[in-house]
Amino acid sequence: MSDIALVIVIVAAFLHSGWNYFLKKSLDKLTYSWAFLVVSLVFYSPMFFYYWFRADIPMEGWLCIAATGLLHVLYYIFMCGAYERGDLSLVYPISRGSGPLLVPVMAVLFLHEKIYPMGALGIALVVSGIYVIHLRSFAFDSFVEPFRAVKHGASSWSIMTGLTIAAYSLVDKVGVGFVEPPLYIYFMLLIVVTSLSPYVLIKKREELRKEWRCNRNNILAVGVLVLLTYMMILFAFRMSNVSYVVAVRELSIVLSTIYGLVWFKEKHAMQKLTGSFIIALGVIFIGIS
Repeated sequence: MSDIALVIVIVAAFLHSGWNYFLKKSLDKLTYSWAFLVVSLVFYSPMFFYYWFRADIPMEGWLCIAATGLLHVLYYIFMCGAYERGDLSLVYPISRGSGPLLVPVMAVLFLHEKIYPMGALGIALVVSGIYVIHLRSFAFDSFVEPFRAVKHGASSWSIMTGLTIAAYSLVDKVGVGFVEPPLYIYFMLLIVVTSLSPYVLIKKREELRKEWRCNRNNILAVGVLVLLTYMMILFAFRMSNVSYVVAVRELSIVLSTIYGLVWFKEKHAMQKLTGSFIIALGVIFIGIS
C-alpha cells in the first residue's frame, strides 16, 4: 500500500468516526442527520452538475440508485435509533462490524460467492467481538449478559444498521459499474433527504430550529465530511488493493470506541476496547480473504 493511500485511508477513518461522534452528541439524531445531508447536497451540487451533464445512466443504474437510496433511508433511521438508545462505543463497533460480517453471508446467498477460511475466521472474530463488547465485566457470572443484551435496545438497532450496510454494499458493488460514483452517491443522498423531508419538516420543525441553533457549526462540518470521507475511500481504492484499504479503514471502529470512552465517559472501557479490537481484526480478515 502506498504512503499516500495509507494517509488518505487513516484520515478518512478519523473523519468518519469523528462525524459519528458529532451525530451522537446531537440533540435529535434523525433531524440532525437530515440537516447535514441537506448541507451536503448544497455544498456538492457543483460536483453533481459536472458529472450530470456528462452522464448517460442506463436503466440498471437507475434501479441501483433507487435501491441504495431506500436502503440508506433505513440506514439513517436505524443508525439514529441506535444512537438515541446506546453508547457510541457500543453502537459504532456493532453497526460497522456487523455490516462486513453480513456482506459475505449475503454474497453467498444472492451472488453465489464463496467464503474462504480467512473470511470464516474473520466472521467468527466479529461475532466474538460483538459478544465481548456487551460484557459488563470479565467475571464468570457476567458471561450470559450479552445474550440478553443483544436482543433489545441499542444492540438490535445497531445490528439492523449493519444489515442495511451489508445490503447497500452489495447494491453499490453493482451500481457503481453503471454510474459514476460521485453522481451515484449524490442521487442516493437526494433520495434520503426527499424521503425524510415530510417527517422532519412537519413533525420535527421545532427540533430542527433548536438543532440549528445549538449545533450549526457541527452540521455544516459534517455536511462536508459525509461525502468527503466516502470519496477519499473511493480514491484510495484506485491507488491500492481493496483488501488493504478495507483493513486500514477499520481503524475507525477503535477510534469511535476511544471517543465514546474518553469524551462521553461511557462505562465498561476494558470490555469495549477489547471487543472493538477483535471486531476490527475480524473485519480485516474478511477484507483480506
